[in-house]
Amino acid sequence: MTSHYCFNTRFIVILCSLLLLPSMAKADNWDYIIAHPELYYFGTGTAETEAEADKTAMAEMVGQIATYVSSDFTQIDDATTTNGNLEHKSKVLMCVKTYSQATLTNTQKMVVGKEPKITVRRYMKVSELSRIFDNRIAKAKSMLAIAESCLEKSKIDMALQYFYWAYSLVRSVQFPNEVTDGQGRILADWIPVRINEILDDISVSFDKKDGDFVDLLFSYQGKPVSSIEFNYSDGRSECFGSAKDGRGMIEMIPDYTTDVYHIDIEYEYKGQARGDAEMESVLNVITKRAFSKSQKTVAANGSAKKTETSVAAAAKSDEEAKPLVADKTGITLKPTETQTVSDAEKYAGILSKVIESIQRRHYSEADTCFTTDGLEIYNKLVKYGTARIVGTPRLTYFKGLDGTTVCRGLQMSFTFDSNRKKKTFVEDIAFTFNKDNKICNVAFGLGQTAENDILCRYAPGWKDETREMLMEFLENYKTAYCLKRLDFIEAIFAEDARIIIGNVIKPRTATFRKGAYESTITDAGNEIIRYNQYDKKSYIENLRRCFARSEFINIRFTNNEIQWLEKFDKEEIFAIQIGQEYTSSRYSDMGYLFLMVDMTNHSEPSIKIRTWQPHEVPMDKLYNAGDFF
Repeated sequence: MTSHYCFNTRFIVILCSLLLLPSMAKADNWDYIIAHPELYYFGTGTAETEAEADKTAMAEMVGQIATYVSSDFTQIDDATTTNGNLEHKSKVLMCVKTYSQATLTNTQKMVVGKEPKITVRRYMKVSELSRIFDNRIAKAKSMLAIAESCLEKSKIDMALQYFYWAYSLVRSVQFPNEVTDGQGRILADWIPVRINEILDDISVSFDKKDGDFVDLLFSYQGKPVSSIEFNYSDGRSECFGSAKDGRGMIEMIPDYTTDVYHIDIEYEYKGQARGDAEMESVLNVITKRAFSKSQKTVAANGSAKKTETSVAAAAKSDEEAKPLVADKTGITLKPTETQTVSDAEKYAGILSKVIESIQRRHYSEADTCFTTDGLEIYNKLVKYGTARIVGTPRLTYFKGLDGTTVCRGLQMSFTFDSNRKKKTFVEDIAFTFNKDNKICNVAFGLGQTAENDILCRYAPGWKDETREMLMEFLENYKTAYCLKRLDFIEAIFAEDARIIIGNVIKPRTATFRKGAYESTITDAGNEIIRYNQYDKKSYIENLRRCFARSEFINIRFTNNEIQWLEKFDKEEIFAIQIGQEYTSSRYSDMGYLFLMVDMTNHSEPSIKIRTWQPHEVPMDKLYNAGDFF
C-alpha cells in the first residue's frame, strides 16, 4: 500500500514537471514570443552598441503597442484632424512613447551576440499594459487631491496646474472614458468642468496706471488670490506675469493706448513639469485643451490718468487693509501685540524717503537711510529687472532679532525684458532697521500666506523670537538665490553639509561622477529620481556656473512644514520642508526643498542638510527624532 502510494506520488510529480516544462520555456523562448502576438508585445534591434540596439528594440515594441491601442484613444485630440486616422495613429504612438520614457519598467530583455554587432530583444506581456495605465490613473487621482488642497488656500496657480495635469494624464490612458473617481464621475468629463468653474470665479480688475505700467487686482470668489500666473500682450509680443497676494502688473510698450487689456490665465504650466519626465512628456504630446474662461478682459478705467503711490499712506501701518489669512478652524491669523512694535512712527519717515526714491528712480537719494551692507543689498535689489512699487503698501513693523525692527508689507514688481518672453514677478519686500534706525538689510518676503503661517499659526512652546528667526532665515535664503549672492550662500552652508539635488528621470544604472555621487531610488513606487550628492565646494562651483548662465532667477515658496527637533536639548535645530517654485531665464521646475538648519547661534544659521524632491514627503519619513534617513 505504501509503495503504491509512493509510486503514484512520484508519477504525479514527474507528470507535473513535464507539463510545466513548456510553460517554463515559453518565458525565455523568443520563437514562442513572436509566434504569439496576442500574448506579447516585442521588438528587436541590432547595432554596434547595446544601448543603440536596445533603443531600436524599445521603439519597435512601442510601435506595436500604439497600433494595438490606437482605436481606444479618443481623448488625445479635441477635434477631428484633416489627416484623419493617420495623424491620430501618430499621436497615439507619441503618447505611448511617454510610457516608454517613464513607466515601461516591466519589460524583459534578451541580448544576442556581442558588440560591435549586438542584437537586443525586448518584450512585455500584453496583460502588463493595463497595470501601467492603472499607475498613471493613480497618479492623476493623487494630483486631484493636491489641487483641491491648493484651492482651499487660494493658491489658484497650483490648483489649476494640478487639475490640468491630472486631466492630461487621464487623457493619455487607454480607456479615458472609463476612469472615474470615488463618486462615480467620469474624470475626462468632470475635470474640464471643474477647471472652467475655477477660471470663472477668477476676477481681474484695473487698479491704476503709472506711465506704461498697469496695476491689476486678482481675486478668487471675491478674495485676493495667494498666487496666480498669466499671459498678456504688451502691444507688440506675448509676455508673462504673476500676481501675489492679489496684486499683479503688466507693462505695455511706450505710448500704447487701449480701452481694454486682455489677460489669459495660465493653467498648463508646461515649464514647471521639467522636474517630472513623465508629466513633461505627456504635456508635450497631448493636444492642449482650450478653456474660454481663462481669457479675461479688463476695462482700462482711468487709464489716461497717471497715479502714484501715496508716500504718506505707504509709510503708515494699515493692518486692517491687509488680506487676512485664516487657519483650518476659521480663526484669523495675524501678529500679536508682542510681535509688533508700538513706535513705528520713527521708521515711517525713513521708509517714506526710500519709497519716494524708488518711485522717482533716483535711488541714490535714499543712500543715507542705509548701512554699508544694507545699501549694497538694496542696490542689487532695485537692479533686479525693472523695479517699481505696486499698489498702496500696507506695512507692519515686527520686532526683529537682536533689537532690530523688520518692516513688511511693501510690494514691488520686477520685469525682465530680453530676447525671450518678457516676464514680470511681484515680490514682497522686507526692510530691517538696526538700533540706530538705519536699514541694515533688504530681503524678498515670503508672501502673506507663508508669513502668517510662520509668524502667527498656533505652535505650543514657540517664542516670538523663534518665529521671527525662521522667517528672516527663509527670507534671506530666498533673496540670496534671486540676487545671486554667492558669498552669503557659501556662509550659511556648514563645511560638512550634505547637499542633495534631485530630478525625475527614466530608469538608469547608478554611476559615479567627479565631485558628486549619482544614485537612483524609487519614490512612492512609481518614478525614478536621480539624486546627486555634493560637498559644499562642488555645490558652490555649480551655483557659480548657474548664476553666470542665468539672466534672472526667481524663487517662490508655498506651503511649509517646520519642526523643532527636540532631541537636541541645548541646540536649536530645525527641519524645514517648503514648496519651491523655481524659475530662471533658462529653466523652471517645482518641488519640495528640505533644510535641516542649526540656529543655535541666531546671527549665524548653518545649513547641515539640503535635499530636494519633486513631491511632498511626510516629515517623519525623512527624519525621526532628529535622525536623517
